[in-house]
Amino acid sequence: MAASMDDDDGFQADDLYVLLNVDKKATNQEISKAYRRMSKIFHPDRHHDPVKKKQADVFFNKIKNAYEILSDPNKREIYNRYGMEGLNVQGLEIITRTKSPAEIIAELDRLKYEEEQRRLQRTSPAGEIEVRINATNVFGGYADYEEYDSEYQDDLNYVEITEIRFSQSVEYPLTAKDTTIIGGTVSSKNGIGSGNFLVGYRRQTSDKGWLQGNMGFGSGMTFALQGYRQLTKRCYGKCSTFFGTDETMRRQTMGLSFLISNQFDSHFRGEMALIVAAKPSLRTTIHYDNGKNRATFTVQVGKSNYAKAVYSRSFETHISNMDFEVIGGSIGWFFAYGVRMKISEFSTIHAKLKITNNGGVSLDIGARRGRQSYFFPILLSEQVLPSSIFYGTFLPTVAYLAVKKLIVDPYVKRKESEDLKKKQERDSDELHQKKKDAEAAVELMQRTVEKSLEQETNRNGLIILKALYGRLVTQDGELVESECIDVKVPLQAQVTDSQLIILESNTKSDLPGFYDPCPGQEKSLYIRYNFRNRPHQVTYEDKDPIRLPLQRHVMQDEKDESFAHQ
Repeated sequence: MAASMDDDDGFQADDLYVLLNVDKKATNQEISKAYRRMSKIFHPDRHHDPVKKKQADVFFNKIKNAYEILSDPNKREIYNRYGMEGLNVQGLEIITRTKSPAEIIAELDRLKYEEEQRRLQRTSPAGEIEVRINATNVFGGYADYEEYDSEYQDDLNYVEITEIRFSQSVEYPLTAKDTTIIGGTVSSKNGIGSGNFLVGYRRQTSDKGWLQGNMGFGSGMTFALQGYRQLTKRCYGKCSTFFGTDETMRRQTMGLSFLISNQFDSHFRGEMALIVAAKPSLRTTIHYDNGKNRATFTVQVGKSNYAKAVYSRSFETHISNMDFEVIGGSIGWFFAYGVRMKISEFSTIHAKLKITNNGGVSLDIGARRGRQSYFFPILLSEQVLPSSIFYGTFLPTVAYLAVKKLIVDPYVKRKESEDLKKKQERDSDELHQKKKDAEAAVELMQRTVEKSLEQETNRNGLIILKALYGRLVTQDGELVESECIDVKVPLQAQVTDSQLIILESNTKSDLPGFYDPCPGQEKSLYIRYNFRNRPHQVTYEDKDPIRLPLQRHVMQDEKDESFAHQ
């Protein structure tokens, strides 16, 4: 997975692949070639002026650092998966060059897990609200209304709330290794209320494991003990045991489970779980994750036998994920599909339609804000009915699009505008520094550009006449000069053998000599150039790859300057 270091609201960290202008699948030979090409421009020994020599030293160190990371298989694997954050994670110094990428990924997962545990100790309480709804009367709970008296027919279409449940928990760190947990749950189901109170204690036994014990009181008593241990660099294990009684203390339940997880490589992880209880079983799971595609396949044998497959696809649109789930076995069959959508930085909503042979059709709607979750499972029909499947898919889609169009989009647009203005004010110093760095890089490129222009002129090759980067035009098609920068020199410096090739990237603002003149806004790149003494022009979106010259860029009218994307 490509390293993603975007900050959609403003500045971005340097993308090492963009800095060297190499593909994310580039070989070491291609990386070395790009490093040598950039060194010819920015090596301090090529500049004799003391000021330029100092500036060149800064740029050369950035390029050298990029080369050292991308040419090292282990560091590159970490960078591809976690970005610079992964290379800077606390505890990474224990990873040596002798470890394989899979071992490094597993080690980073453990370190990031420990970081997450430390972070959770400082976060706000977690809560959950669940409201179960029975809507079977609306979607065909009774096949023939004629069997009922007319005075009762109006009562058959009501929607019933069958259960409401509230739960809340808080973690209090006592020391760096000791944490206490306090929580509780209250619920009402079919008019009967219940609840329990939970206390727990977690001890970090070492940098490789922890133990946690919980006790619950209320509608019966429960006792649970859990443990986690890092077994090898790529493998960890979990063990948990459970004992509970009902209110009368006459009925007891108990269970014991073991889980082992192993990271096979950067994309595949396997789990095996043994459950010893009233219904013992052995479960095996394979996980695949490449960033955009996630898949899970599970097989369980025991009292209940089943196979389960889950597929999730991530998108860059407002639909963050699309999920599909299939289960089949002795418990019957089950099929589900749904979407998860990101509303804001900390808020998501989701909807999933479930179809099962012994449970009918249900629609799960939920939302999450920080560590607070809301669930609304709606039972549409107790049998598999086409009407409940249609309306369970169609109505939530229409409702979401309407709410998004009328409420969410205007709010998000207004909020983004306000946040962007605040961020631009806050980051004005950083923008000024990036502008200075880009101007310094352009100064260092002058000798290279002069030589390039001389060579290209002699061969009637590629000469950049004009290049603008930023928010080029308004909705009325007018040029916005205040939000554009001149990048003619940086592009000419990249011309080799009458060709300009810049690979696809998240943003071109990381290219040497570029900076972001309008953080948070959509940007484009307009280029006007000569090739074989004929004028050409083209406009690229920020993420588009660049390849010049091309026949379709030829201008039919030299006065017809267009900034529209082609």
